[in-house]
Amino acid sequence: MKHRCLALAALLLARGALAQELAPEPGRYKPLYPSFYWTGGYVQDARDSSYDQSGTDRDSATPTYGATSFPERALVNAFTWHFPMFESQGLPFFSSRMHLARVTLRYVDTRTDGALATFAADSSDDAATNADSLKNNGKGVGDLTLEFGSYLYGAPSSGWRTGAHSPLNVLLLAGVNAPTGVYEHESPNNAGTNHWAFSGALAAHWDTPWPGGSVEGGYAYRVHSVNYQSDFGNEAPFRAGDERLADLSIGQRVFTGLYLSLFATDRKGKQNQYRNLDFTPNAPPAPMPTGGNFTSRNFPTPGTYFDDGTALRSYGAGVQYFLAQRWRVSVDYTRPQSGRSGQFMQPFTNRQCTATGGQASSTCTDTQAPGSPVLVDGLGSARSYSSDSLMLTVTHHFGLGDAFSCAGCQK
Repeated sequence: MKHRCLALAALLLARGALAQELAPEPGRYKPLYPSFYWTGGYVQDARDSSYDQSGTDRDSATPTYGATSFPERALVNAFTWHFPMFESQGLPFFSSRMHLARVTLRYVDTRTDGALATFAADSSDDAATNADSLKNNGKGVGDLTLEFGSYLYGAPSSGWRTGAHSPLNVLLLAGVNAPTGVYEHESPNNAGTNHWAFSGALAAHWDTPWPGGSVEGGYAYRVHSVNYQSDFGNEAPFRAGDERLADLSIGQRVFTGLYLSLFATDRKGKQNQYRNLDFTPNAPPAPMPTGGNFTSRNFPTPGTYFDDGTALRSYGAGVQYFLAQRWRVSVDYTRPQSGRSGQFMQPFTNRQCTATGGQASSTCTDTQAPGSPVLVDGLGSARSYSSDSLMLTVTHHFGLGDAFSCAGCQK
């Protein structure tokens, strides 16, 4: 039972945050005995450093805006069911194999510290930057994730009754991230994402010939819907680029109840699309008027812009220990090794107006001066943080029949 319980699938914790890939738990791709499983996770990440577009590690979450951090603490609850399906109906594909379903809930405590928070709190430049009503909000219920998977190989529906064991198992998994989390588009950092994401994954678990060892790996593809109210004046992507995600881990039992694991994760994202920025914190100053009753203001030139995509590669290690037969605690440490965040050049338009017959009447001229574009840091899913993260998880197996009844299950 301990070996089966170790195989608790915590794939959501491996892909929990859309911007930051977290530690993949051991046994996440192995079929379990039909039952109900719960995993509670706590994740902490300082998010005070990030990679820029060239891949250089910078001491800020937003390097072009000054020293900024987005410290985050998150609680994740994943409820997973493993079960056979339509066994007596003889349906093709479904009746002959095991399946799983998972629901994941989050609570995220995050905020903005440093230069970007100062910019949001400063109202003196709101008229010049068109950056009024900014907020520093990021705490609340996160997005909801739903997943369903089927084992293509190694997990026949009749195997759990007879105790049959396959050293190799292959899982096909589909997931959807629903934008149910708290979201304020005036904030640079949020608990929710405000857009849908859909993913498909193919993964495998292999029990090694030597006792207590396992090797697991997975490949996933994720697509994002449009976010019509992007964070912080549209500095987060209007549409995030499609992503390819991969993970690989090796686990080994040290002695009864104690396991160690090593893992690596890799994420590569295509170009992010940005549209019609309202402002940027590093906007160039407006040229001085040349005489008369002139006023002058710079603002981002409307249009669609693209960065060069994102990437993040991380390595880490974990310790898993069984407190009791149905209780397991895990601690995982992740260190990013390389990455790339979304940055792009934003041109600006200079608008000069002169009064012609009173304050209520004016004539304005828009010009785009050479050399006016500035480098902009993409926010939200465009950030790849280089800070270390720590994850603590507790897993409980509720036993047979506690969450649902299935044909042939016995207490």
